[in-house]
Amino acid sequence: MSAKPHLLYISPVIPALTGNGLAMRAGTVLEVLAPRYDVHLLVVPLYAPVTPSIPETLENLCQRAAILSPRPHRQGWLRPERLWGDIRFDVVHVFRLATVPFSEPYLGGFFRRPQRHLDLDDIESLTRRRLASLYRQNGANAAAAHEESEAARAETLENEAFRRFDRVYVCSASDRDKLAGRTRAQVCVLPNGVRMPDNVPARIPDGNFTFLFVGTLGYYPNEDAVRYLCAEIVPRIRELAGSGFVMNIAGTGASGSLRQAATVPQVRFLGAVTDLPPWYAQADAVVAPIRAGGGTRIKILEAFSYQRPVVATSVAMEGIEARAEEHVAIGDTPAEFAQQCARLMSDGELRGRLARNALALLEQSYTIEALGRALDDMERP
Repeated sequence: MSAKPHLLYISPVIPALTGNGLAMRAGTVLEVLAPRYDVHLLVVPLYAPVTPSIPETLENLCQRAAILSPRPHRQGWLRPERLWGDIRFDVVHVFRLATVPFSEPYLGGFFRRPQRHLDLDDIESLTRRRLASLYRQNGANAAAAHEESEAARAETLENEAFRRFDRVYVCSASDRDKLAGRTRAQVCVLPNGVRMPDNVPARIPDGNFTFLFVGTLGYYPNEDAVRYLCAEIVPRIRELAGSGFVMNIAGTGASGSLRQAATVPQVRFLGAVTDLPPWYAQADAVVAPIRAGGGTRIKILEAFSYQRPVVATSVAMEGIEARAEEHVAIGDTPAEFAQQCARLMSDGELRGRLARNALALLEQSYTIEALGRALDDMERP
C-alpha cells in the first residue's frame, strides 16, 4: 500500500495535454501532484471539454478518476462513500472558484478535516472588471454591466473561500500581491507550465513571413484580440513591410461575425486545428495582441517552447517574468505592435535572440519540472 498521502483533485474541466489553457492548467498541475500524492480525480464539467475523455497519459497518473455531470446536490451524487468507498483524503485540491460548491462534501468538519487547497489560476473578480472595461471600450455597454455584476459576485465568493481554504495557489507573484490583505491562507505561486515538445519543427520556407495567433476564440479577450489584429494591426504591417507576410489565426469557438472580420488581405483564418505543431512549423513568429484577461497565458509559454519569437502586449505578458527586448517584443498600440512585427520580419538576429532567451526562461521557470520544484519549496518548513 502506498505511503503517499491521498489527494482528491476536483476539476471543472477534463485535464488535457493540449488545447485551451484551462484544460492544460488542469493537466500540468495533475502531473506535478501525481508523484507526491495518491491522486483521485473528480471532474465536474463546468466548461466545454477539449477532449471527451481523460487522456490515457493523465488517467494513468491517478489511482481513480470519475467524470460526473453537475447534478443537484440533493441527489447525493457527490457523497464520498458513493464514489471512493472508505478512503479518507489528506488533501482536497479544488481547481477554480466555480468548483468550490462541488467540494463541500469533502471539506470535512472540525474533527476530520483535510487540508484544503484552492487553485485560483485566475482571480475572477479582477479579470471580470477588466473584461467590463474592454466591453465598454468596444461599445458593448450591456455586456460591460453584466461583467461588473459578475465581478461583484465573484469577489463575494472569493472572500468566502479565502476564509475556508488553507492554501491558495496563484499563477504569478503579481497575482499573489493582488491578494495581499484579502486572506490569511498561505498564498503560493504555482506558475503555469508546458510540456516541452518532443521535436521542435524547423521553419518550412514558403516565400512569406508567417505570423501565428493561437487561442480559444469563444473567449472574449481572444475574440477582441483577433478583431483588433485584423482591423488595426495587419493594415499597418502591410504599410510598413509590404505584402510578403501571412497572419494565421487558429482556435476553436469562433462566431460567424468573427470569421467575417478576419476576411482581410494577408489573414488566413484556420479555425479549429487538430494538430498545432505543423502550424508552428510554418510560423516565423507568434503574436498575442491581448487587451484584457487574467492569469498567465499558456499559449505564450507554448510559443516559447517551440522557439518562436513573440510579439505581445504588456497585458498579454502579465504574470510571465519576461522582459521587453530580452525575451519578447512589446507593442501596446496598433502602431507599436505593427512596428515590432515589421522589425521581426527584417531582423533575423533579433528573432533568434528573443527565441533563445525565451526558451532559457521557460526551462528555468515554466516547465513541469519547474512547477515540481516550486511545489517542493512550498512543502519545506
